[in-house]
Amino acid sequence: MGFGLLFLGYIATFLMSLNSFGFAFRLTGCAIMFSGLSKLSEYETRFFYAKISVFLMTLSALAECIVTLILDYSTASVTFLNDNTKNICLTVFFAMAVLFHVLLYRSVYKISKDVGTQKITVSTVRAAVFSGIELIIILAAIVMWYVNAEIAKYIVMAAMLYPFLLFVINLVLIYSCYKNICEEGDEEAPRKPSRIPFLNKLFDAAEKREQEIYDKTKSYAEGRIKQDIEQKKRKKKKRK
Repeated sequence: MGFGLLFLGYIATFLMSLNSFGFAFRLTGCAIMFSGLSKLSEYETRFFYAKISVFLMTLSALAECIVTLILDYSTASVTFLNDNTKNICLTVFFAMAVLFHVLLYRSVYKISKDVGTQKITVSTVRAAVFSGIELIIILAAIVMWYVNAEIAKYIVMAAMLYPFLLFVINLVLIYSCYKNICEEGDEEAPRKPSRIPFLNKLFDAAEKREQEIYDKTKSYAEGRIKQDIEQKKRKKKKRK
């Protein structure tokens, strides 16, 4: 449906890009997310706007990639390209990433309401709240650092660590959509295996755990129903 591609692209864009070749992972991840959102926009039109924001992210990532290759991996000399140009590309990228998350939450909220998955609807609102908190922390870090406040270093540290928490929250949300929202007629279809063995093991373990919980809950409910029936029978016998 598209959530699987969105899941993989999100990992590449915001996690695998945390290295010296991050510019390549950001570009690749955005391309994968764009493909996933293209499929999702066929089922919910609001994903189209999220796709546009990812397209802008892709353009900024492409610009960063070109600048990085020219500055760091070639002998070409371009007078108007420097590290500030690269920083501008990154700033535009993360500004578009903020817009992307807002539009993604809006789209997921709408499609989860339409299919009746209340848990995902609540998770979307929670993710949006945590995303808003991140913006507040980043703004506070900038202000505290600018005024040279004593607590600036602690707020800056929080601003650096908090995105990892938000990344996990968003990843869980996307995976929940992948697992619980499917095309009409595919409700009983088995999960399609991923080409990445690690993800298959992760999904299998989660599904096994959920099945165990379901079996225990079903067994408990059946036991309670049986007890209630027997109790009613005993009461009828006593009345007789």
